[in-house]
Amino acid sequence: MTKSAILCLPLCAALLAAAAAQELPGARIAPITPGRGAAAPAARGRATPQIPTIVANANLVNMVFSVEGRHNAFLSRLGENDFRVLEDGRLQRIRFFSVEDQLPLTLGLLLDTSPSQAGVLGEEQALSDEFFRQVITPKDLAFVVGFDINTTLLQDLTSSPAELSRAVNHAHIGGTDAGSIGILNPGPFPSQGPQGATHLWDAIYLACHEELAHQVGRKAIIVVTDGGEQGSSYTQQDALRAALDSNTVVFAVIAYDRHFGGYGLGGIGPGPGQLRQIARETGGRTFNAGRNLQKAFASIEQELRSQYTLGYRSDRQTFNGKFRRVQIELTGTARKLHPHAKVRARSGYFAVPPGS
Repeated sequence: MTKSAILCLPLCAALLAAAAAQELPGARIAPITPGRGAAAPAARGRATPQIPTIVANANLVNMVFSVEGRHNAFLSRLGENDFRVLEDGRLQRIRFFSVEDQLPLTLGLLLDTSPSQAGVLGEEQALSDEFFRQVITPKDLAFVVGFDINTTLLQDLTSSPAELSRAVNHAHIGGTDAGSIGILNPGPFPSQGPQGATHLWDAIYLACHEELAHQVGRKAIIVVTDGGEQGSSYTQQDALRAALDSNTVVFAVIAYDRHFGGYGLGGIGPGPGQLRQIARETGGRTFNAGRNLQKAFASIEQELRSQYTLGYRSDRQTFNGKFRRVQIELTGTARKLHPHAKVRARSGYFAVPPGS
């Protein structure tokens, strides 16, 4: 396997239809400079790296969230009057509210195809097939990305479970190199660091920036990996920024080959902890799947079927670029009935001028 990242140039629709798979178009995008922009506040009382949370039009704030009750069961029958929203402690007026079945879902599956996943990829493929068939409806869209030394779009946005299944089954270890799948017009990926075999941050950044940033409604990605990160051109900060800018919930499924050892088994390396932080900051979760991948996929399916969306306009019309913390809380009867319920949502946004 070579150590250079492969990336396709923009292709017209005819070439897209003809290609078996196409690299995500990242060469046209200047990498975000690490450390640029304001830093997010410390999460849950702990000091965190200098990571931006979300840049949004402060006039309109959209929040996708879920409510976890007792025994990891999600509450899916709550209404607008069961919630209140606070921005930096200031009560806000909810302008619209919807439940899961009223908004379409755009979902990305990111499969780690590096050598450390050899022992678990087959099970991941089987479960992914079943997951798509149960979750994706005609109004929804999904796509599939494979990542190792390259980041490859194996299936672009589609509502067809059959097309998604073919893409998932096409993935194989080391399967995103240009020679194996006939990628058109391969070109060098802009590199910011040493090369490696698992471009985790590249996969998250490109999936959110290229595929999800232009979509509306609910958006999520499922990253199935052992958490290893080696050689990405983009950084963890870039990946988090792209996820939050596109309002994407990140679910991380940590799966590993016990015979290979490595990141998921030993908890070593920079990837697992930082991936958990991305999931937490975007309102998602991390699953240490071990030998129970099926349970992880089932839990994600349940949560996706139990999401809510609300929107509000900030009562502050100044655009100073500062971070605003957003909290969604249960209120009234719902709070009394579910005193220990936990709302999962992104932590806030930066108030920047419209169009910035």
